[in-house]
Amino acid sequence: MKARVLTNNLSNPLVLLVSLIIMMTTVQCTSGLKRLEKGDYDTAVLQAVNRLRKKPDHKKARHVLIVAYEHAEDYHMKEVKLLKASTAQFRHDDIVRHYEAMNRLHDEISRCPACLSIIPNARYFQEELNVARLAASKAHFEQGLLDLEKNDLFKARDAYRHFQTAKNYTPEYDRIDEYLNTALDAATIHVLIDDIPIHSRSLAISNEFFQNKIMETARGFNYRFVQFHSTADVAQYDIDPDQVIVMRFDDFVVGQTLIREEEFIRTKDSVEMGFVETDEGKVPVYGTARATLTLVHKSVNSSGLLDFQIVDAVSGQTVRQDKMPGTFIWEWDWGFYNGQEEALLPEDHELIRRREAFPPPPQQLFVEFTQPIFLQVRDQIRRYYSSHN
Repeated sequence: MKARVLTNNLSNPLVLLVSLIIMMTTVQCTSGLKRLEKGDYDTAVLQAVNRLRKKPDHKKARHVLIVAYEHAEDYHMKEVKLLKASTAQFRHDDIVRHYEAMNRLHDEISRCPACLSIIPNARYFQEELNVARLAASKAHFEQGLLDLEKNDLFKARDAYRHFQTAKNYTPEYDRIDEYLNTALDAATIHVLIDDIPIHSRSLAISNEFFQNKIMETARGFNYRFVQFHSTADVAQYDIDPDQVIVMRFDDFVVGQTLIREEEFIRTKDSVEMGFVETDEGKVPVYGTARATLTLVHKSVNSSGLLDFQIVDAVSGQTVRQDKMPGTFIWEWDWGFYNGQEEALLPEDHELIRRREAFPPPPQQLFVEFTQPIFLQVRDQIRRYYSSHN
């Protein structure tokens, strides 16, 4: 009775494990057949091949392989015939895919000894594939030429993609690299990241770190059709920018200091205050300890507002503008007291051991408050130019 209950109890880990193994084995054994029944002939062939590699005498897999391969070959050849009769401009792309699919089935069967005994003459279409690739390459190349002649930024990008596809099909296509470079140049927008002026009469502050970080980040996006340049690049290589990223601080302050003091009265009862002499000797005297605690809070505020614009270099029109704030507050607390130390709270002792500290130098404060501004600039550039990839 107990054995029967255990066998039927699927909550038992051992029974559940055995059940899962049986289910998985059943699915694996019939998966090729299911793919065949659904008309997914290529997958059915591949699954049958995998089964026969593990179990060469598997009857169901042998049957699936024969039937699925016959249907796969028939399907691909009919599709190729229809495509060859078509006038679709890029029909050879699909012809290439059909030949490649058949060649893959050939390769998988060739690496399975049991499969070779079942289908010894699987067809391989290398010559046909080469002809189709050349025709597909030619179709994309010719369309690339037509797009390039339009003298349009977005058509030039289409041309670049067509030339790239042509090269992928036939790497040695005549002068393909030359046309790729021509299309890429016509498709690329050149963006000048203008120098950010810093005006401060009282502080010697450099924005070099901030400026370089923006430039490095923009270039790191590696957008295919966008090139970012510094003012030095533009001058050295005689580049005519299409757009200019102009950034100016509307206002900024570095090192605005505020000191605030607060006094607190501390008292503590039953504190041993000393001793008195009695006939029985020294007797401790208890009383209330009092102290005045002064806490000092020092904050140094540095902040600014950056005006960010993307400007069309030809028309001078602003195509994107945003205001980007940034703030950094350096803070320090310390304290001192008058009175009896026994009255102080445990947390007071850490503060009274401190002394006044000095904030970082102005240059570091500038770097700190521009960090949140940099993140906004980065995100703005990424959002605007990612569509040009």
